[in-house]
Amino acid sequence: RVHGLERFPHAGFGFARLARAPVIGFPPACSPDVVAMDGHSPLLDPVHRPGSSRQLLVRVAAASAAALAGTCLLWNGTALSRPGVAPPLLAAAAVAAVNTDVATVKKDPLGGVGAPLGKRVVLGMDTNINFHTAWDNWEAWSKEMEPYWTKDMIYDFNYVGEWGFGPMHGLRAWFDGEHMHYNRALPDCQFTDFIRAATHQTCTSASYGLARWTAPFAGVPPPPTKPWVKVRDLDFYLLEGERIKINWCIIDVVDLFMQAGYNVLPPPPMSTDGYLAPAAMDGDPAPLSAMVDPQDTLISEQVWRAALQEDYVLDSGAARWWAESTVWYGPGGVGTAHSRQDYYKHWLKPLHAGFSNLTMTTDLLVCEGKYCGAHFYLHGVHTGKWLGEAATGRKVPIRCGAHARIEGGKIVQGWLIVDIPRAFHAMGVDLYGR
Repeated sequence: RVHGLERFPHAGFGFARLARAPVIGFPPACSPDVVAMDGHSPLLDPVHRPGSSRQLLVRVAAASAAALAGTCLLWNGTALSRPGVAPPLLAAAAVAAVNTDVATVKKDPLGGVGAPLGKRVVLGMDTNINFHTAWDNWEAWSKEMEPYWTKDMIYDFNYVGEWGFGPMHGLRAWFDGEHMHYNRALPDCQFTDFIRAATHQTCTSASYGLARWTAPFAGVPPPPTKPWVKVRDLDFYLLEGERIKINWCIIDVVDLFMQAGYNVLPPPPMSTDGYLAPAAMDGDPAPLSAMVDPQDTLISEQVWRAALQEDYVLDSGAARWWAESTVWYGPGGVGTAHSRQDYYKHWLKPLHAGFSNLTMTTDLLVCEGKYCGAHFYLHGVHTGKWLGEAATGRKVPIRCGAHARIEGGKIVQGWLIVDIPRAFHAMGVDLYGR
């Protein structure tokens, strides 16, 4: 998600190959160690509209390599052993060959070849978000965003606290609500997606953002140092035709507070490893759609649906769909599990001890290849201690966003964000006030 990260490696690799071609007698100024495509060059800053960066980078790389080769050949006179060919003609031939090649370059679609519609649409929209395109200018921002959303779109953020806005209906409500509030509190937040799974009408992503916390978040001021924070984030999207109809978004507010030293919950039972990317070469973000085996998608969905039902509704007490050495990145206040037993002992068991008659309502479930996600609510009566809070007898909604990587019929990695402030709000507790 960060400034064309997906596109840069292709052009960077192409340039590296050309720069290392066996040209004899590089002068010092032409050394490959001197010529580098670093992201700080103004020429390479990805300020162009989505889809143009790869073409630009290919042209820059090719032209730079050709110019480099021509310059070095001229510097060294008849450097190559091919008799009867003058260096200027070699340089001209190289440029002509590159120009011919560039003219035939084709551009991959957003998300790569084979990406389903949901992935292509969301990635196009997200590019504007991540470039912070006209972020504080309604007229310019709405013009960029309008092509990706239905007129009656809904943006549903975790929202309790001083901000107080619920699901936002329409682009203007989103702009005036979560969008402006978040970007003022955490300006220029740079997001990195590590999971993006989709179908033609749905999409989900798991991400983290890096930003300085510089202004109040839902009424909570940042520490005086205005620290850098790592924002755990997830999104689920439902399309209508070729536009996004609903976007469910949750960030891990408790984890954000903990990083700043605001410990609004008791110490977690497990240490936290963060919100890390999949331990697999399945693409970045995963999965790369062109590599997906449809059979994997079918198996993963069966496992994922069964795991959610047994873990949360049936309370089977086994967590049998999880691998013995699974790694589960739990929400702030819970921590990271490194085994099936730890996942059950420190998450599922306390959850069922804290709430009676749990039911589950699923808004969206998405699988692509070995990756799945689900946005759902658990509803239960708070009859036992949970996350340090004594029973209140109230009916509580627990909003969850979960992702999983599935191998061999078992969940080998899991990620979960819970809207804990909202659950505590239903218990009558203001975590933001703490």
